[in-house]
Amino acid sequence: MTTAFGAVLGCALLMTWAPAWADPTPASPEVEIKKHSTGKEAFVRQGEKEWFIHIDVDQDRTMILRTESDKGQELNNQAEIIDRPMSSSEVDRLVADFVSGIKSTLKP
Repeated sequence: MTTAFGAVLGCALLMTWAPAWADPTPASPEVEIKKHSTGKEAFVRQGEKEWFIHIDVDQDRTMILRTESDKGQELNNQAEIIDRPMSSSEVDRLVADFVSGIKSTLKP
């Protein structure tokens, strides 16, 4: 009886101790936002998936590029031109909304 109890206790302890790499929950996405002279861009990466937005503003228009790729293979590519320059706060809000939208789709 003592050996069986010791075996059950040993298995229980072994099952509760799990290395960090064995955690089945995915890591939170990596977010990188860069400002450049004419706008902003952002990358969101999780595992082998990547989302990208690039916003370029000049005196007459705003160009927005969005891409999604998985394992280096492009899945989605969208370009949009707005016939007016976006303000800095509009660009910031667009980048923030893009990043939070991607993050919300990644939650388990």
